Amino acid sequence: MSGDLPRVLFRTKRGLCPSCGVPLELDEDAPEVTCRFCGAPAVLERRLRRVEPEVEGAPFRLYLDAASAEAGGDPSATPWVRSKGFRQSVVTRTLCPGCGEALEWKDDAERVDCPSCGTDCRLERRLQAPPLDPARGVPRRRTAHENATADDDDPRTEQLVWRVVNEEDPRRRFALALRFEEWLFVNATAARLLPSLLRVLGEAEPALQVAIADLVGKLLCEGSVELRNATLRATEPFAFERAVPPTLLFALGLGDGTSLKLLLDAAELAHRRGDDDAATTALLAVNWIFQRNYPHHAVMGEILLHRMLYLSGPPLAFALLLARRRVTGTGFHYSAETLLSFLDEAALERPSLVPELGRCFYVGLPKDEGEARARMAFFATLRTKAAREASLREHLLPPEEAPDALYAEMAALFLPLASDAALAGAAELALKRLVDAPREVPACVHALVAERGRSLPDEVQRAYLRAVPGTPHLSWDDVGYGEVEREEPLAPELQSLLDRWNEDLRRAADEVDAARAAFRERKDELSGLDVPLFDQG
Repeated sequence: MSGDLPRVLFRTKRGLCPSCGVPLELDEDAPEVTCRFCGAPAVLERRLRRVEPEVEGAPFRLYLDAASAEAGGDPSATPWVRSKGFRQSVVTRTLCPGCGEALEWKDDAERVDCPSCGTDCRLERRLQAPPLDPARGVPRRRTAHENATADDDDPRTEQLVWRVVNEEDPRRRFALALRFEEWLFVNATAARLLPSLLRVLGEAEPALQVAIADLVGKLLCEGSVELRNATLRATEPFAFERAVPPTLLFALGLGDGTSLKLLLDAAELAHRRGDDDAATTALLAVNWIFQRNYPHHAVMGEILLHRMLYLSGPPLAFALLLARRRVTGTGFHYSAETLLSFLDEAALERPSLVPELGRCFYVGLPKDEGEARARMAFFATLRTKAAREASLREHLLPPEEAPDALYAEMAALFLPLASDAALAGAAELALKRLVDAPREVPACVHALVAERGRSLPDEVQRAYLRAVPGTPHLSWDDVGYGEVEREEPLAPELQSLLDRWNEDLRRAADEVDAARAAFRERKDELSGLDVPLFDQG
């Protein structure tokens, strides 16, 4: 049985033992609890502490994740995922976090007592966009002298979309689609009618695909939040189709960080279907977004980090490669505090991530005593061995210059941990840095060597021997010269993805380039063809 208890149970300070079912009293500050009846330990889940980040201004999604996209947005066919950042939903059934019994919710209910175990359950809902009205996405035939009747009603644009959708002659249809190059037609009417154009794109030859995909890119990049969000809403169902054209995915890559979740879900769903080529194409579009949208880097990184708990295949590998600065070429990296907090969760939620995340730190020395003390205070908040070990190795570094009292406090923190089998290696490295990092060996380190001498860890002794060659307290004969510490290689599956990355990039780029070449060739071929927008006479 699971050894985890949902963190949501902290609200009532009670839960059920996952081994024997006896009620447990929970302590907000205790990461573990032991059953007083059967003695089984249970770990309090941390998943409900974190709400998934969102790029500011992003539109509500039609689908909440890849699974709901696969189900076509039918709430009864999609899994329910708790997230206390949302307060509206069409979900009416869920499970008790104490015993797993199915619960029935009334529309206006905020809480319900589980009839089986009595747990006080609070409803935490996900916010979902209402479905689009299909009728509003169908273009009508218009006349040259009609006037607009609403903000998203431009008769000329609707007539152009109608002509492109209904024209049977391929040459005339392409010539009409070229009119979308005019910014006059990049407006709310084009965004509203985009579903009809995207159905054409899905079945069109490459040249026409490019003409329509370019309209998507223009709508995303026009500068209007309303146009961008309407475009993402209209595009979302098509991005999840089994044969989504790469030209459409690349057009989404021309947008900003608000396109990220849509592309990630498209990549995850393609991978689940066994289509890793489509998944990689979507991730290459994500790569473009990172290269072009520096202001959204931080929140996009948080989104990817949050999703590592359930991504798989190429999307998970991309997220980990981004954390190791092996993709995008932008120099993006996570702050140490962000990674350490996530490690504290991943160690319980998905332990397989821990070794890879431990190699994703890019941390310099503290600039002063204040920053060093802040890092020590942060260390005290970490609860798992994985996060504490990573903090000792990567984050708890001494400043180059500081009062001797600070170095003494750091030594007092590290020494007991060096006797802890779970943290010994990391704590010894932290002690060694007290010799290596400061510009001069601190007085407290001299005193420590004089007091403990050869009982200190070997790495600390070697560092001190290099810094103070004439010390009478230590000898190279006792510790030898050790081995050079080498960086651990990527996991085989990540190395495989990285080896393929440039090849995949070229393949996807070649496919889009071929479509663009066909577009240019057809454009030159039809340069003299004039197709009127409205019927003559």
